Amino acid sequence: MTTLTHPPVWSLLSHASLDALLELSAGGMPGVITVDATADYAMAAPLVGITRLMLDRAQALAGLTLTATGALSRADIRALFDAMTWPGYDKAQVLSMNKVLNEIDVMPVEATRIIAQTAKLLRKRQRHLLVTKAGATLVRDDQAADLFRCLFETMFWRVNLGYFDRVPVEAWPQNHIGIVLWCLSVMSPEWVARGDLMRSCTVWDPALDQGPADFAGYAFESRVLRPLTWLGLFETRLVGDESAPSWRRDRQYRKAPPFDRIIRFRVELDKPVGLAH
Repeated sequence: MTTLTHPPVWSLLSHASLDALLELSAGGMPGVITVDATADYAMAAPLVGITRLMLDRAQALAGLTLTATGALSRADIRALFDAMTWPGYDKAQVLSMNKVLNEIDVMPVEATRIIAQTAKLLRKRQRHLLVTKAGATLVRDDQAADLFRCLFETMFWRVNLGYFDRVPVEAWPQNHIGIVLWCLSVMSPEWVARGDLMRSCTVWDPALDQGPADFAGYAFESRVLRPLTWLGLFETRLVGDESAPSWRRDRQYRKAPPFDRIIRFRVELDKPVGLAH
């Protein structure tokens, strides 16, 4: 198992670079972060794939049908569910627990809809979701890299990922996600438990000490690690008793090889840094 670094990794950065990683641009993402995926890589990313499925279906049907609460209809959900691939997501288990699929039962579909709407790829008109001009452009094969960047920026800087876990820890660690991502970029590419990555890569909020012991770890996993797997930038695996149900087993994470090619940071260090272990 990877050993924690003390002090945390971000303490290696200069004060100016810490400030730059927190300074938001007009679109949300700090200007010192560059995201540049190849078209082939972008097309293979799970979040890009399901977003394109959603946009294509909306174009083909002249809109996706919405319920009174603004969620997608069961017909649209089932079609997307059947076609999608999603890391660490057990579709058979979902089907065994639900006679019908509502949006709240299929987190990948719900998350994708919210991200796509926030990115203004889809817009609501009465009881339908329609593809916008931006969505019609970015769904094209030759725009896959731009769609990847758009989804990356929207997900981490414009969507409240805490909505999906309901952990009562407001904003953390998305309020310093640029710093978190840089810290993850210099971690060694080994399988690591979420708690080790959390302590090394986040700016700790003392308020986290007041809640249940696992709140922070769960929030870090649901707001950083899992979303990174949606874009193929991190990998995940289950460990422990293979006969136990997946929800009772621990997960480990590691940086995927393309991470360092796709995400680049223009920062300065106060101290020398190699791979953190």
